[in-house]
Amino acid sequence: AGISASSAILIEPFSGRVLYEKNAHEKRPMASTTKIMTALVATDMANPDEVLCVQGDCVKIQGASLYLEEKEELTLMDMLYGLLLRSGNDAAAAIGKHVAGDSSHFVSLMNRKAWELGMHNTNFANPHGLDDDEHYSTAADMARLGAVFLQAPLLREICKTEEYVSRELTTGKVRLFINNNKLLARDPRALGIKIGWTENAGRCLVAAAQVNGMELVAVVLDAPDLYTDVSKLFDYGFGKWRAQEFIPRGKVMDIVPVAQGKAARVALTTAQPLNFPVTAAEAISYSVHLDAPVLLQAPISPGQVVGKALVTVEEYVIEIDLVAASPVRKKVGLWSRLVNWLHNWWQR
Repeated sequence: AGISASSAILIEPFSGRVLYEKNAHEKRPMASTTKIMTALVATDMANPDEVLCVQGDCVKIQGASLYLEEKEELTLMDMLYGLLLRSGNDAAAAIGKHVAGDSSHFVSLMNRKAWELGMHNTNFANPHGLDDDEHYSTAADMARLGAVFLQAPLLREICKTEEYVSRELTTGKVRLFINNNKLLARDPRALGIKIGWTENAGRCLVAAAQVNGMELVAVVLDAPDLYTDVSKLFDYGFGKWRAQEFIPRGKVMDIVPVAQGKAARVALTTAQPLNFPVTAAEAISYSVHLDAPVLLQAPISPGQVVGKALVTVEEYVIEIDLVAASPVRKKVGLWSRLVNWLHNWWQR
């Protein structure tokens, strides 16, 4: 494909299927693509409406900046826009301090999240991505992170926004954040995510794109020609693969008995479809293992998650939530009905 990047990968994010890789498991610095994790941990731990007061040790941090001043107050939402669009290193520090009390605690939360996500070749040393020997990842790990980031509706919306105006809450001072990810303007398929650069890391990009309902995530690290690289990867991915629906949304996977229910049993259906990227020449089979209870307890509401289907396609295991297809109300016994009747009669 003639990719300039030292490391690169292309995946389909729902299945995790790898469509292309080049040195994808090589540990490298990843610059400001770090802020993908900063944003993810912040929205896990805090409400976007919270007001954040900028501390003195979070201003005048080198590199890209929002030029925050001590004691300024902004919502976490405004800070997230500044973090992901303008790549403010001061915003990263301020978010970390607000969410976890201090930077080192926030970094430990980032590393715990990385471990949970299976990013086993990644270590974070700070929330912004400035060079540090203990701060590194791989293209494969960053693609996994990008896939999880895309599942968060707020973050997905922020990273594709062209520009955003933030407002300081005490003085009313406004700042304009313009998205520094030029792929959004260059490639109509792009859904955004995050770009980064340091002297040591080179130019880095975690990018997502969509065509005909299929999404792909591309990562390039140390890529002199990062936008061309990523567009080439998307050309290759969308040109060669298509998403095949193996299991539709709402398919009945099991029927489970219900204890103390007005209905004796309830159907469990898939909460989302299972799509898997295939080439024209491939004939792929799959197997399903259900992780569902043998008995459910009423009451049950429709759409309630009650189990999982573990679908194995090739070497990939994909989890799909199983939900109750219909409501099941609790059966009220004779004694309870009598008590309710007496209670209602007494209230007259």
